[in-house]
Amino acid sequence: MKRFLLIVILLTAGCGALPSLDRLRGTGGSNPSSSKAESLRLVFLDVGQGDSTLISSSNEVMLIDAGPVNAGRNVVLPFLKQQGIMELKYIVATHYHDDHIGGIPEVIKGEDQVLGTSDDIIPTNGVLDRGGEYEGPAYEEYASTTDNIRGAVHPGDNYTVGSATVEVLAANGELMDGTKIGLEPDDENSAGIVLLLNDGDFSFLDEADLTGGGGDPPYQTIDIETSLAPLVGNVDVLKVAHHGSQTSTNEAFIEAVSPELAVISAGDGNDFGHPSEEVIDRLLDSGAEVYQTERGWLDDEYLDDVQITDGPITISVSEDDWIIE
Repeated sequence: MKRFLLIVILLTAGCGALPSLDRLRGTGGSNPSSSKAESLRLVFLDVGQGDSTLISSSNEVMLIDAGPVNAGRNVVLPFLKQQGIMELKYIVATHYHDDHIGGIPEVIKGEDQVLGTSDDIIPTNGVLDRGGEYEGPAYEEYASTTDNIRGAVHPGDNYTVGSATVEVLAANGELMDGTKIGLEPDDENSAGIVLLLNDGDFSFLDEADLTGGGGDPPYQTIDIETSLAPLVGNVDVLKVAHHGSQTSTNEAFIEAVSPELAVISAGDGNDFGHPSEEVIDRLLDSGAEVYQTERGWLDDEYLDDVQITDGPITISVSEDDWIIE
């Protein structure tokens, strides 16, 4: 679906009582047979220097990451409350860096920030991650909070959110076609989960912090994007990898996936130079519209070409088109 309209929209979702946790793994089911993407919403929350995305369809909600510590309590939970969302089907931790998992325990603990009380938001179908372990306070808090509800994903797993299918294309350096890419032991970005959503004619790719061979020596990254691209095909919306870092979003990948809209989640005043002007140029040269939750390191010369929302970016998908706030 290669068109979109600018419009202000409001995400609405109603939820019932929490059912019991019945599974942690995907079913391997196929895409919905209908070509209609009913009530699908994507919300890229402004969590500063981090990532947090909500996918909702037919009163089912998946939360992908929850930003750094305090973002779960100060951004994600208030947004859920504002929208009347009392239940999540899945929480996905794409990888174990603080700016992606720091807020997840806060979301699960609910408004009182005490685990085991009535306001907890326990995802009905579990917390999905790449498995394994990591070091650091944010991971330790994540692991202790999700101890009994975690399940490791594998490339090729499928999960449903309403009418949408979310497929795992990569995790731990392995692609769904069986390709295995050797990773350094501490290469957490390259080990992250990559998700492809399809709903009717609409598609969305979340790369998390996947690497594409960029970066300056001795910090050049492994190129996973080029091998991944043929498994993706063209997408309508791309959540740009690693907050627009120069380590990702290489030219071959952009040409292959050809996004209509590219969304970058980055925080003002970050210490990493996100987003990279090189990445912005590549995206704009490809014809993609570029939206950012915050300005980050972007120079004034780009402000006429890039939309800075300083708040959440919401996409609504209907049968005939998709619209963005």
